[in-house]
Amino acid sequence: MNQMTMSVPAKQEWGLVVHSALQGVGVLANLSVDMIEDLRTACDEAFDLLTHQVRAATHIVLHCALEEGLLNVCLRAERAQCTQQCEPMDPEVSHLIIGTFVTDVHLEGDSCGIYSVKMSVPAATA
Repeated sequence: MNQMTMSVPAKQEWGLVVHSALQGVGVLANLSVDMIEDLRTACDEAFDLLTHQVRAATHIVLHCALEEGLLNVCLRAERAQCTQQCEPMDPEVSHLIIGTFVTDVHLEGDSCGIYSVKMSVPAATA
């Protein structure tokens, strides 16, 4: 496995599909059982963050790539068209929670909320 991308509706029940896909990705990346569970927990939090922003998401895209001993994971919200004025939300708590489970985490957003969560974990090379 070098890369995997999938898109799911931005509805809470589809978080289970992302959660399950990460199990397989973790196995293919030779992660330990504990590391897979940490990654899945971090992605659950990221999915929840992306689906609870001021500007509604229509789909969540999961992209995983194995590069140079790291498994890089990105969850990105495809957002609904909007002309509304948005008041920024503070994602600090989610950032801290995700950061306790993965090596590196980066949030991208604008005044209408967070639209991308990038994270990475060390991966064993086969």
